Amino acid sequence: MSHGTALSDSDHGNAIVCLVADLFFRTRLEDVIRTQGGLPVMVETPHELVSAVDQYFPALVLVDLATPGDWAAAIARCKLRPDTGQIPVVAFGSHVDVDTLKSARHAGADHAWARSKMMADLPAVVERHLHPPVVYAEGWDSPLPDRARAGIEAFNRGEYFEQHEYLEEAWLEETRPVREMYQGILQVGVAFLQIERGNWAGAVKLLRRGLPKLRSLPPICQGVQIAPFRAAATAILWEITALGAGRLESFDRSRLPAIVVGDPVRADRAD
Repeated sequence: MSHGTALSDSDHGNAIVCLVADLFFRTRLEDVIRTQGGLPVMVETPHELVSAVDQYFPALVLVDLATPGDWAAAIARCKLRPDTGQIPVVAFGSHVDVDTLKSARHAGADHAWARSKMMADLPAVVERHLHPPVVYAEGWDSPLPDRARAGIEAFNRGEYFEQHEYLEEAWLEETRPVREMYQGILQVGVAFLQIERGNWAGAVKLLRRGLPKLRSLPPICQGVQIAPFRAAATAILWEITALGAGRLESFDRSRLPAIVVGDPVRADRAD
């Protein structure tokens, strides 16, 4: 699939953008990504890379350093923007061209590998980013703190500005990795506020910043039913992305989801 093709519902969140001009590697990448259940989005220029990242908000970006053009600027642009900076970028090139590999890392690539390593590890890399393992961060099975609970209650009342205040305080007070949940919910809530205000760009950016923080959490975290909330918010991201700024007013705001909270899970869990 080339850049510019519309996503189906099943493709949401499964795109992998690949900057590659070599036909052999292009075919190999496409085959592996499809086999792993992903959507290969193939681009041939650094400019197309930035555009595809904006359009598809992919799970992973792969960059062939043999591609002509200023790929370093494209990588830097993607990594420096708050809404796309969390997307992992893996670059690959000749193992003897150490300077080029260093340049890719300096530009912001999360990894810059020899081409042979990239091809050998490709199935595992694609699988890991399309289907990230659940992370049981320290504190996941603790009771939900009062500040976080107050924030979620405000969220469920549609008080998206107020929920930000409570959850930010909870995030500042919590030192364990589970604090990412508070920030993720907070940012989704602020995105919903932007939807209500008709700010399409702000809503998309905040959803893109918040949802990755919830992606690897357990389905139930501190008693919060994360899985259904994450699924509903993700569906909203793709719906308003498809609508575009000019049609945001047609989005049914009654569909903004609430967050279900119960008791924290203390049962044995499978790794």
